[in-house]
Amino acid sequence: MEILGIGSTEFLVIMLLAAIVLGPERLARVAREAGKLIRDLKAYFNSLSDELKNELEVLDELNEVKRELTKR
Repeated sequence: MEILGIGSTEFLVIMLLAAIVLGPERLARVAREAGKLIRDLKAYFNSLSDELKNELEVLDELNEVKRELTKR
């Protein structure tokens, strides 16, 4: 398993260091906040992707109308 170029061994080392540095209480809070941030970012990028798809559909329709007008 590889996430952002980080293998499972490296991920475990990072988590162990985070647990040592932050402690179990703060680590749980940081993990919750990170999860919320990731969820919000995912929702934002999904929204952005949907908006881009809609704009591309409009552009395709405009190009189709342009082609029809140039044929005449």
